[in-house]
Amino acid sequence: MKLPAGTDGGVIANPQEEGVNQQLMALRGAVEIDTQLGQGFLLTNHGTLIAAYFKDMSGSFKGKPALDHMGSVQSDEAGYRKTFRLRLYSEDEFQKAVDVCDSEGLMLAEQKTGAPAQPPHLLDETKLRKILGLPGVIAISAFFEGFSVQSLGKADFEHVAALAEDLLRAGFKITREMEIGELDQLILETAINKIIIAPCGDLFLCVFTQNNAQLGLVRVAIKNLQSDHG
Repeated sequence: MKLPAGTDGGVIANPQEEGVNQQLMALRGAVEIDTQLGQGFLLTNHGTLIAAYFKDMSGSFKGKPALDHMGSVQSDEAGYRKTFRLRLYSEDEFQKAVDVCDSEGLMLAEQKTGAPAQPPHLLDETKLRKILGLPGVIAISAFFEGFSVQSLGKADFEHVAALAEDLLRAGFKITREMEIGELDQLILETAINKIIIAPCGDLFLCVFTQNNAQLGLVRVAIKNLQSDHG
């Protein structure tokens, strides 16, 4: 398959740097992903993921499975290298890229039936920082369609977003089949850490804490943020 060349948008050598997610949110074009283990790309339209592809030794992945596979790739002892090369598209180039991805079966399920959705509204960063500042909170991430769009603290946010998306699907299935109402917050506890996942406006929020964190305080802070973006 061959996507339009577009305009060179430069290379991001450290995708974890602060401000990179905001840069990707503004992009209409392709993000070519090169890693030690494989290569692929994302097609994005101002924050909305349209299509995805990734190939490594285990095979080729298209659409949502490609996103899941990217998120599951782990760092090794030597350190994990990942670079993003950006291709900026005009409206005509973008439509050609969409046509190529559609014909190759790379489109995300949500984008198959119509035009790309509007970009999600970002959450109040001041309030996100307040949550991060609560005792025991390690990191916080807001994600959309398995892709981290706002993140604070120290964590592998791409991996967190992909796994949180899987956990959310399971949570939604349970609440639907048991007919117990809408999912408000999902909590996962281990002997080491706690994770809270919650819908928040157009996004989903994932808060990662130490095991001794006071979940009551964190949950109240999340509730306040949810009410602002309800």
